Amino acid sequence: MSCQPRVKRARWWHPVRNNSGKENWMPAYAGMTDSALQTNCKKQSRGFTLIEILIVIFIISIVTSVAMLSISRNENKQIESFANELTQMLTLAEEQAMLQPSVMGLTFKQQTLQFSALKKASDGKDEWQLLRDNVLGEHRIPDNIEINIDAGGKKINEADEVEKKLPQVVISTSGDLSPFTIYIGKKGKKPRYAIIGSADGKVTNKELT
Repeated sequence: MSCQPRVKRARWWHPVRNNSGKENWMPAYAGMTDSALQTNCKKQSRGFTLIEILIVIFIISIVTSVAMLSISRNENKQIESFANELTQMLTLAEEQAMLQPSVMGLTFKQQTLQFSALKKASDGKDEWQLLRDNVLGEHRIPDNIEINIDAGGKKINEADEVEKKLPQVVISTSGDLSPFTIYIGKKGKKPRYAIIGSADGKVTNKELT
């Protein structure tokens, strides 16, 4: 039933006597009264409003699901890109260690990674000096990415190695490596990638299932 103003139609006529005693014929109306029509319209309005709310909630739930899926995909892509870039940096560090020649190291510290070279200090002792170039200098690890290192089957404690001022990964002048596995993934989740370095200098990036 429409809630537009209703045009009343006369069903019969009845006499009405005015003050002067003259009799006039007035139409009598049949059908729903205005108050009943308004009540029905209000009920319909309430019904349509509830349906509209349910539709809006449904649309919001779909949009939210799509947004969460997009965020998850972006995070996975970010982790993949980081693993690929770190693999390339390790390969470059091997080449640089042989060309200089100089023993190279990789250190992870408080969401940063940095390469260093073992050089003679002013007192004649060997010390690890951080590299300052754009490629093998200090790099920020995204806050949502977690790094875990395993060296020769032994998990490396980052704090202990930093306190000793020793890199977690060492690359010799011949390109050989101290065997390691660097696990990369989202914080609080299982690792998605493992960068594996073997003693002969081979570095591979493996996606974990």
